[in-house]
Amino acid sequence: MDPLTQGLLGAALAQSFAKKDNLKVAAICGALGGMAPDLDVLIRSSNDSLLFVEYHRHFTHSLAFIPFGGLLVALALYLLLKSKASFKTIYIFTTLGFATHGLLDACTGYGTTLYWPFSDIRVAWNIISIIDPVFTITLLVFIILSLMRKSSVLVRVGLGLAFCYLALGFIKHEQVKSFMGQIAVSRNHKIERILLKPTIGNNILWRSVYQSDGYYYVDAVYAPPFTNPIIHEGKKVQVIHKETIFPELDEDSVQRADIRRFSYFSQDFIYMHPDYDNMIADLRYGTLPYDDKSLWGIKINPSEPEKHVKFVNLRNISDKHYDEFWLMLNGEFSE
Repeated sequence: MDPLTQGLLGAALAQSFAKKDNLKVAAICGALGGMAPDLDVLIRSSNDSLLFVEYHRHFTHSLAFIPFGGLLVALALYLLLKSKASFKTIYIFTTLGFATHGLLDACTGYGTTLYWPFSDIRVAWNIISIIDPVFTITLLVFIILSLMRKSSVLVRVGLGLAFCYLALGFIKHEQVKSFMGQIAVSRNHKIERILLKPTIGNNILWRSVYQSDGYYYVDAVYAPPFTNPIIHEGKKVQVIHKETIFPELDEDSVQRADIRRFSYFSQDFIYMHPDYDNMIADLRYGTLPYDDKSLWGIKINPSEPEKHVKFVNLRNISDKHYDEFWLMLNGEFSE
């Protein structure tokens, strides 16, 4: 999720455990604790552009790191807030805030190593977009009301509504999954694996990617409340394999290892981007919900197998894309 929402959720949870005299301290500690795990973006290398991708949402986002992360934030804040609260109180609030971060990120589709160091699985429940105004504004309103009225009860109400919204995302995910199962049957496809994710800023327009018989099928699904879903048929993309694509690369080469790293990050939804030479891209994300225009990829250079691949940002979004996206949010699909 975006840093603002992460901070708001951390603040809300910390406030929900605070007495009325400590609500401001709880909000500060919880907010900073809620945002702190994203300091992993500082882990970078000028020689290996995949290092950032590999370590974002990694150990700082795991459940096991929560007490240590909360402690580090508490130590940083204690000198500023020691006149307002004890170290124990500050630590409790920062830890509560820190605890929300990885769990909220796991609700999105990017992938979070929630169970590190016991497992390297990137958890992605795909029930909310990385930016969702409804979720964010709900938290913000009830945090402000809680501070104004000096009542932790109000922020608990806000948290309850926010969690209900996440539950709605889960219900929508299952609805879209069932719908796409029916679509696959109508196409005589057997779904081998499927990825469903809400598009940016909402939970009614979804991106569907499923694999069947050597191809990925990308579709947009409009699924508003109380009405039947509508599909916009998208692209058919050939499946590639991390071990066989670019056969000229040795299995022990640096670039082969980088392809494996990128495939792991992309949950193995990798393909050859149609608009760029030697570009392996992440099919989970697209410019529009139904297309094969990924937002990022890695540039392969088979002539230099021992040099790291280059991670490339492919966000080429125009006004035309924005206009079509807004039409799709209203259930209007162009031919």
